[in-house]
Amino acid sequence: MSLGTVVASENSPTPSLFHFVISDEKARLQAESGAFVQVENPDGSLTLGMIQTMRRTNRYYSSPDIIHGSSSGLSPPQLFPTQKWDYIIAETKVLGIFKDGFQQRSTKPVLPGSSVALTSYRILEKFIGLDPRGLHIGDFKQMKQPARISMDRLLQKHLAILSISGGGKSYATSVIVEELLRRNPKDGRPAMILFDVHGEFSGLEAISSHPEFNGATVKTIDASSLKLATGHLSPSDFMTLQPAMSQAQLRELNVALAKLKRNGQMITLQLLKQKIASTEMNNLVQEALLGWLSSLESLGHFSYYEDPSLEEELAPGKLLIVDLSPIISLWAKQVIVYYFLRRIFDLRRERLIPPTITFIEEAHQFCPETIVTPTTKIIETIAREGRKFLCSLVLISQRPVNLSTTALSQCNSHLIMRILNPHDLAYISRTSEGITKETLDMITSLGVGEGLLAGNAVNYPIFLQIRKKMVRANFDEVSLSSESQKYEKLYPQIRS
Repeated sequence: MSLGTVVASENSPTPSLFHFVISDEKARLQAESGAFVQVENPDGSLTLGMIQTMRRTNRYYSSPDIIHGSSSGLSPPQLFPTQKWDYIIAETKVLGIFKDGFQQRSTKPVLPGSSVALTSYRILEKFIGLDPRGLHIGDFKQMKQPARISMDRLLQKHLAILSISGGGKSYATSVIVEELLRRNPKDGRPAMILFDVHGEFSGLEAISSHPEFNGATVKTIDASSLKLATGHLSPSDFMTLQPAMSQAQLRELNVALAKLKRNGQMITLQLLKQKIASTEMNNLVQEALLGWLSSLESLGHFSYYEDPSLEEELAPGKLLIVDLSPIISLWAKQVIVYYFLRRIFDLRRERLIPPTITFIEEAHQFCPETIVTPTTKIIETIAREGRKFLCSLVLISQRPVNLSTTALSQCNSHLIMRILNPHDLAYISRTSEGITKETLDMITSLGVGEGLLAGNAVNYPIFLQIRKKMVRANFDEVSLSSESQKYEKLYPQIRS
């Protein structure tokens, strides 16, 4: 159906913008901000656009004198045909030209008087660059049709999921995980690892027994029981974990590690300390090295072997969840994440594991903008180089402004849920492609479960309603009222 008619105003139409008037009552119910519309041109091509803002107007309510009323005390509806002059003006951003199945850049304005209609799903699917066999993350918010996103376009050049707390980041992450795990093995399934900071994702283990997931498996590892193989660490890795280490200390550490490896010994921090203690060197260097190694040893995770073995656990159609919630120390979490990321990156470069997608929750804790952490360098390295080795990142954060510019700018696709902080919004506008001021204004009004997908994943930003999950996770069940009711019953027993 026709939504309205293109009008000529002082500033439009132009090759990049046009306004149209919506008069019909049914059309008003169809049109909304973010909707895709089309205008047919004389040559048969279509100009496609997105409604940015909508303004309702009525000439009889535009003057204070008219609203004040006449001397007889009659109101405007009694004096004038006000209903006939009630209409909506929709400002529309031109996205491009669609002709013969191909999209082109818009170089001419649409004709005033042209009819404007909603874009059909068939045309929109081609124009946006969707994949009929892609990941069904959600539906087009305006037309309730599935938006299937190419896995390669969404994830190969990294993805950032950004939202305020409670805006739906974890939910959207679960949906993406489900889509990856339910892919047909013939289409190829990547390996996945998810660093779960708050212990919210263990409920995804239900996927392992779900009939619609093609034998996919989900395994949760308690981070407090992890074993990290000391022998996999190079001297530069030690220096990353202890950035205050001097070059003199690094040289002596390198010598000690080399001697142990030549002897074919299973390397542990304790054995490395013994080697350094028995080697003649500057006392200050020796004491500092022993101190650095002792601090790593105190974490209780380093050993002569790796458990879980990443070469065995990272498999097609499998998700490994590393539950970091039992660990209090942020530095300890960063050491663990650094070890895993370094190992995954090295294994992928050697093609010893499948293409791997790494989900990092609370990414601003591991790769902040202003502070160098043990994980900053490796995350930024993978962000820059990982696509060449099919080692992808999904950075999940509620504070984009605190996330490394280097890492975020390398995430070529952004799934943005509701964000209210003006500093975060300004930061996103600088790092996300195709986001205008009007689009940012719409982000602040998004509801829970609604998001804007922009960047490499789609030709133009689209608003999505994230689909319902197939399995439940722990964050679905958290409720202040229900938890309080439970403790109302338990509290007398606890006190007694």
